[in-house]
Amino acid sequence: MIREVKSVSGEDMDDYVTLKKVEPAAYRVFFGEDEGVQSLDLLYDVQKMCLQLEQVEEGAGGAFLRFLANAKEALDKGTASFIERDFKSFWDYADVPRLLPLLKHLSPIELLGQHHSTMRNYFKNPKLQAMFTFQDLYVGLTPYNAPGVFSLLAATELTDGVWYPVGGFAKVRDGLAQAAQKVGATITTKATVKRIDHANGQVQGVTLEDGTFMRANIVVANADLPYVYNSLLGSKVKTQASKLLSSKYSASVIAFQWALSSRLERLSHHNVFLSNCYEESWHRATDASTILERPNFYVHAPSRTDSTVCPLGTDAITVLLPVAHLGEGFSIGSASDDKQIVEAARERVISSLVRSGIGDISSMILSEVVYSPPTWQDSYNLQYGAAFGLAHNLLQLAYFRPDVAEPSIKGLYFAGASTRPGNGVPLVLMGAKVTTNRILEENYPFLSGN
Repeated sequence: MIREVKSVSGEDMDDYVTLKKVEPAAYRVFFGEDEGVQSLDLLYDVQKMCLQLEQVEEGAGGAFLRFLANAKEALDKGTASFIERDFKSFWDYADVPRLLPLLKHLSPIELLGQHHSTMRNYFKNPKLQAMFTFQDLYVGLTPYNAPGVFSLLAATELTDGVWYPVGGFAKVRDGLAQAAQKVGATITTKATVKRIDHANGQVQGVTLEDGTFMRANIVVANADLPYVYNSLLGSKVKTQASKLLSSKYSASVIAFQWALSSRLERLSHHNVFLSNCYEESWHRATDASTILERPNFYVHAPSRTDSTVCPLGTDAITVLLPVAHLGEGFSIGSASDDKQIVEAARERVISSLVRSGIGDISSMILSEVVYSPPTWQDSYNLQYGAAFGLAHNLLQLAYFRPDVAEPSIKGLYFAGASTRPGNGVPLVLMGAKVTTNRILEENYPFLSGN
């Protein structure tokens, strides 16, 4: 999706960002068991992938081919029909002819049924079921509450590949900024917006914290949507503000960023550690006592693809461990509560790394940065500290997700994780495109091509 972003001058983002494919596998999956198969790779090579799966379960190679074909169908048809589409009404969303190409190949049960249940149609081994459903974490869901259509997440990684911006993701941010500035955009940073001003159903501009008023007849807010309604618009749009507060939210995460004195050789670029308590492990921990001995978590080790990340022989890794958000009874009443769950999370992660044969990193940690649910809420204005914004359950997908425009305030538009189509870099970029097209259509029809 990054490569589809073009500056108005027609230059490619490749001029600003170097993307490198993560190879030979998209991910390495570690299973929380001390016997049998302890890890598997999500390989791009279909033949090698089938052979690897056959060693775990007879017939799994053929099942994988069926799964991949169906997931790719959901990706191709679903992206055009649901993700990139701008829904202006329910009937636009429920347009039967638009749905027929997808339903022709996939049953509604496979698309809308519980993801874990649909995966049992392909694999009997719980490890393989888990291997192709952990991606639900990307949208803050679990295999036990996500619809089966999210198999498209695995499909896009295995068919399009996983790519990494050399130099880190800040290069993407800087590249987008440079492309925008080259065609005349002015970018102001370190200027906190106090409110979005509007009157008589028309946006007027924004007022900064220092009192500066910036007039504009179009405002695009990309902060988390509940924050926009409750803090930047205040009580003037009460109905939507109340609705958002009572909506379902994704998981929060405890994140550790560690600089290590030694390299962890068994890690791939992307790594997922899955508990041996497959269903129980997806219950979001609310305090130190509810974090499992071997929880689900993700480890990012980018130096496998980008040698500039850290000095030779050392390592720089990020760990993300899903937990409850602050609206789910998360036990945070004081700094000591936060410290307790962070310490428990750190201990469980390090213990799991040891038991998985990665190594005891206790004495390797040179520096540490920690993010917990209060950090996400206080530093990034994310409602309840939900790291992925609004959840992606069936009643908060596509048309049922907040629109990219506020109908009662002309000129006010939204982009980001909690509006359509959803969270994650590809979806947010697709959403930015939807928002841009809506702005052109409603304000500059002679430029929109409509």
